Amino acid sequence: MINKEPLFSLENADLNTLLMPSWVKESSQIPRSYQDKESPKKYGDEKSKYIPRDRRNDGRKNRSFVTKKEVASTQPSPSELFHGWKIEFLPEQRGLDEIAKQIKSEAKAYPLFELARLILQKPERYSLRVLKLPSAAKNASKIYQCLLDEGLWLSEKELIAHVLKNYRDRYYQVEKIEVEPPKGSYTSLAVCGMSQTILGPSNHHEYQAKVRQLHSERFSHLPFEVFKSRITMIRDEAMIEQWKKDQSLQEIFTPCAPLEGGEVEKLSGVAQLEDHFKKEYASTVINEITEEVFLPAAAGTNLSNSSIKQALEQTLEELRRFPLPLSHLLGQELTHRGLQIFKAHENIVYVSVARPRSLNQETPLSPSLMAFINTLESHQKSPRAEQWQALLSSRPKKTDETDEEHESAIAKDLSWLIHEGYIMNYALRGFAVAKR
Repeated sequence: MINKEPLFSLENADLNTLLMPSWVKESSQIPRSYQDKESPKKYGDEKSKYIPRDRRNDGRKNRSFVTKKEVASTQPSPSELFHGWKIEFLPEQRGLDEIAKQIKSEAKAYPLFELARLILQKPERYSLRVLKLPSAAKNASKIYQCLLDEGLWLSEKELIAHVLKNYRDRYYQVEKIEVEPPKGSYTSLAVCGMSQTILGPSNHHEYQAKVRQLHSERFSHLPFEVFKSRITMIRDEAMIEQWKKDQSLQEIFTPCAPLEGGEVEKLSGVAQLEDHFKKEYASTVINEITEEVFLPAAAGTNLSNSSIKQALEQTLEELRRFPLPLSHLLGQELTHRGLQIFKAHENIVYVSVARPRSLNQETPLSPSLMAFINTLESHQKSPRAEQWQALLSSRPKKTDETDEEHESAIAKDLSWLIHEGYIMNYALRGFAVAKR
């Protein structure tokens, strides 16, 4: 069962650590609120160009590779199987509270797009909303949610196969009994060419059920006919004898909660098990989605149909490149938490404790504060550490004042100027004076 309580973690580091380029280092003499930290490399390391695939011919296992392009050519796009629905990524509220708290305590301005990308780095930082598009109301794909783990599926049949694979013990007790080996003439075994799963002879009565089960559990992203075309036939006497021996042990399934007053049913084989589950339990674990559904990111990316997973991954990659939809939502949420949104530096959108406030000759600032303004204007291209040292030098230390008291007084006045918007404290750039 997915833990419904939202989780969010900044790995015990502040936003500077996660956003600042790793080569940037600042002097430890700057008060913590005005320091920049190191951050890890950006997300997006290129994935391997090749995907391994095992093939077995005549019982021998060989190693070969196919390119992503070759794999994609055999698979339908997610839009072909999962269409008529919109996927939205929603930041977790706890994470938004933490981000807002840090921005307020540091009084820094952060690029909104970078904060959005930070949220997208880990699934515990966001949840998902899947919403039916009004334009596709009649011909949208049907989707079903598993109420045990919140995953999404495109058919009841594959959802049932998922439940019986992962949660079967909740519903059935399993025992193995010895039975007579299969009778008949078997000259070859069918083997899945992608997973190397032995499916048995094609003329065995359970063969078709096992093919459908394997397709539902592992290869539902492929059309069934494409999946069947990958099945190969192997002629190997020793393997056939081993298969017969394995079949002499049969699994029998008994419902854990038989109907009151009814006989205890004994089920054998995949087909009987699926039919019984659909009749007795499906209504308690399957929910057909008609308009929209909210779910944890982990349920979408780990516990759902492969076509839905691909659609989620595609949407995620698009947002990582250009996170405009998430940025709009993030800006609204942070504004509700008392922060300000503004544009600067060629229309980059920032979030901070205050918007830039223009200075003019009538601005009522004391000479000491105006000295701060003039000092930063003359050091606007300097690193933050040099800017801080210049501010310390711009105001002589009092005779009875310690170094710590002097720095504290400077930091207090600087903080006031930042909260009023006369000076902007750009997290990835340094201090800057608002336009005069």
